[in-house]
Amino acid sequence: MTALLERLDETTPPPRSHRWVRWLLLVACALLLMMWAYAFLWAPKEGVYRVEDAHWRDTAQQICVDANARRVQLGDMVGGYIAHPTQAQMLERADIVTKATDILDKMLNDIQAIPVPTERDQSIVDTFLKYYRIIIHDRRNYIQSLRELKLEPYMETAEAGGPVTNIVTDFTSGNNIKACVPPGELGGDL
Repeated sequence: MTALLERLDETTPPPRSHRWVRWLLLVACALLLMMWAYAFLWAPKEGVYRVEDAHWRDTAQQICVDANARRVQLGDMVGGYIAHPTQAQMLERADIVTKATDILDKMLNDIQAIPVPTERDQSIVDTFLKYYRIIIHDRRNYIQSLRELKLEPYMETAEAGGPVTNIVTDFTSGNNIKACVPPGELGGDL
């Protein structure tokens, strides 16, 4: 047994000192700890899309509630999705989506007219409106395809690796204005 241990000692190279690796790992761990401490203790708590003006949020929510009520009155969707619509049904759908999109466009104009007291809030609202107007543009493209009697799916512009609706929904969630969430897919609009 001792002969085996002596032979192992002869074949095992002596341990090398890697102090610089230990120090590098220690510094990396310290930096990670400091990052998490900052994130949990000192980082700003407001969201990226958060508008600080509570009056703006309340007014925007009410504008969206009113717009949604007008959109709901446009058409009866009880029949559900029509897999093979006639030309008349496609044109009727184009008319309904046009009216719904016009309501959304007016809603955005009304939201834009709400006074915003700070430059930061104005910048955030402008970003929200910019992305929501992309949704309006996408809806108008869909309407055009219906009017041309092309049965194509509603396609949304991709922004930041996903549909533009994701950005607008993040804004509406962060500001607790849930009524301003963009309408669902245009097969049922609500």
